[in-house]
Amino acid sequence: MQEEILVHVRGMAPIPWGGGEETWRRKLAHEARLVRVKKVIQGSSASTHFSVDIVFFMAQSHVERADLDNLAKPILDTLFRSRNPQVKDLSLTGALFDVDDDRVFKLTLEKRLVPVSTEEGVEISITIHEERTVIPEL
Repeated sequence: MQEEILVHVRGMAPIPWGGGEETWRRKLAHEARLVRVKKVIQGSSASTHFSVDIVFFMAQSHVERADLDNLAKPILDTLFRSRNPQVKDLSLTGALFDVDDDRVFKLTLEKRLVPVSTEEGVEISITIHEERTVIPEL
């Protein structure tokens, strides 16, 4: 069984890890909790894993200074419960799932240019898989 969950944040530039991302994470956590309230997210078992697709929408002034890997970290650490949170405010972790992001088996990242800062933000699609796919050895 698979379930897809969508989280959208617009009107704010994505902030990469290590760049004073607390306000960005608060906005993301707020939007994730709204999704969590509207949609009953099933509990996860030891075999549950996730695929995460993230599209960052950024104005030219922000896009060239933000590495994709550093943009992804605040997203994952906010949506999933971090074992070792790097924030004092624990409400900024586990906003959507009460499991660590080590359960993310596939991560797709993309940056897209937008013409104005009011269109900046992120679209996140998370697919929940109930069984891990074992890749045979070659």
